[in-house]
Amino acid sequence: MNIHKAKKRCRAVSEKIDLRKVGLVGVIAFMLALMQVSGWQRSMKYGTSVHSGLFQKIGILEGWQCVLAGGLAWAVYGILLYAAFSFLESRSIRVGNCSGEEPRHLWLVCSGLLLVIYAVYLIGCYPGFYNYDGGAQLVQVMYAEVPYNTHHPLLHTLIVGGIITLGYHLYSADLTFGVFLYCFFQICVCAVGFGYSVRFVCRYARTKILAVLTFVFYAICPPIVMFSISTTKDTLCGVALLAAVLKLYEIYRMNREKPVIPKREWIAAAVLLTLSCLLRNNIVYAVMAMAVLSAVFKKRAVKRQWCLFVSVIVLYGMINGGLMKALDATPGSVTEALSVPFQQFARLYVEKGESAFSREEQELLYAAIEPSMLETYDPMIADSIKYAFWRHLGALTENKWEYLSFWARKGIQYPRIYLDSFLDNTYQAWYPGTLLKDKKGYRYFDITDWQEEYGTPYFPWLYDFYRSIYLDASYRRYPVIRLFFSIGAMLWAALITWFYGLWKKDGTICWTLLLVLLVCFTFFGGPVSDLRYYLILFYLFPVCLAFLLSPSCTPDERIGTETQDDGKMDKNKNL
Repeated sequence: MNIHKAKKRCRAVSEKIDLRKVGLVGVIAFMLALMQVSGWQRSMKYGTSVHSGLFQKIGILEGWQCVLAGGLAWAVYGILLYAAFSFLESRSIRVGNCSGEEPRHLWLVCSGLLLVIYAVYLIGCYPGFYNYDGGAQLVQVMYAEVPYNTHHPLLHTLIVGGIITLGYHLYSADLTFGVFLYCFFQICVCAVGFGYSVRFVCRYARTKILAVLTFVFYAICPPIVMFSISTTKDTLCGVALLAAVLKLYEIYRMNREKPVIPKREWIAAAVLLTLSCLLRNNIVYAVMAMAVLSAVFKKRAVKRQWCLFVSVIVLYGMINGGLMKALDATPGSVTEALSVPFQQFARLYVEKGESAFSREEQELLYAAIEPSMLETYDPMIADSIKYAFWRHLGALTENKWEYLSFWARKGIQYPRIYLDSFLDNTYQAWYPGTLLKDKKGYRYFDITDWQEEYGTPYFPWLYDFYRSIYLDASYRRYPVIRLFFSIGAMLWAALITWFYGLWKKDGTICWTLLLVLLVCFTFFGGPVSDLRYYLILFYLFPVCLAFLLSPSCTPDERIGTETQDDGKMDKNKNL
């Protein structure tokens, strides 16, 4: 009898607790705990932690202490996430319908107001921030004797170089007017894109308060403002990708709500995704992965989804190839994509010395890089090592399979060093409690010597505010506010939202954010964890909040649930 009662109680408990949801929470809690402990220890080691209390006092942990801290973090995150997801799901069911109508002309009004606000920022920091790769791109357009190359996206090179060159011809005293023209063009694009995002949040979250907060976020968030008036290519790419992601969500929603999706929706998504790829080359790799995953996991909708991503890949290849041919551009170096293995070679040499390599392996390594250059290894940025290998790129390309075997062999022999190298190079992108810093100083933003000499800000106090972020990371002094400056915090928000989509069986959220996460994963293979690479996470933060707070879908709109008519899954509406 006791056994029978115990089994009955277990069944009753299992009915109340969804084991699938427990498993999902366990996975995301484990990921966050792993990132928390590993990132915390690395930030302590390299002096990049923003913590000044308990975390700072505890310091570096031993092996068993790390396991204990990770287990505690796993339990805490698991309990908090399970409670939060349960609350959000129950709230979404109470709210009702999935979407509603936004106020008339909301997009136009928000875009106009944001443009006025950004124009004030631009004038206050006149002529805007001429930084990062703008100078290398400008000379290709301005001077006929400088050949084009594809190290930077050709489309953006033509845009930034063309507009600044036009401004220089109009006012040839210096480049300031040209930089101002480009930044003004860019804030127009940003205002339209962010206004569309405000409209999206208002429509699908069904709360005007969140829409207002979204507008305020885009209007004052320093990382968004600083890059909106900057010449870096990542801003335009991020806005195009933001619009593409929002359009994809709307298509996924229409895919289950309407028998036929208007062609203009597919065309808009294809154009926006293609623009994103043309403005940053690595986006196309995420689109390729989405095409493969669509073919594997989609069912009735596979043809249209797969065709969308394939058409983007084809369009990107045709346009980029056409630009290369028309401009007679030389291909960019592959060293950028090899930053991770280059760093791992250097880390192995620095930690173990020549004793880690046989005589034949030493000859192979020294044919690709000078031994003295290996000593310049910086665990958080690959630039010095990357350029050192680039000088001997011929040896690498001629014997690529031999070097690939060499790299894999050393990885099998020294897996910890390889893993540490990768984590040190990326932890500032996935751990919220850290500064963006390397051996030379803070890397949060770049204010160049040109800016200091030629910039004439009309609001010096505003310029000094952004300059303090660049010089001494002033945001770190404000515990909660500093999260809005953190790549890691934004990545955690996206990951948590994606798992919440799995929790709710809401494929629209999952497939929409999957593209963004794949884009972020491509940046992990880059030379450094600069904020500009991850701008899309900042742009999507209010959208993630909208997904978390959005009303629940009707039963037949959910993935894996039963229809109201016959109790069977409606496969035609499955994502």
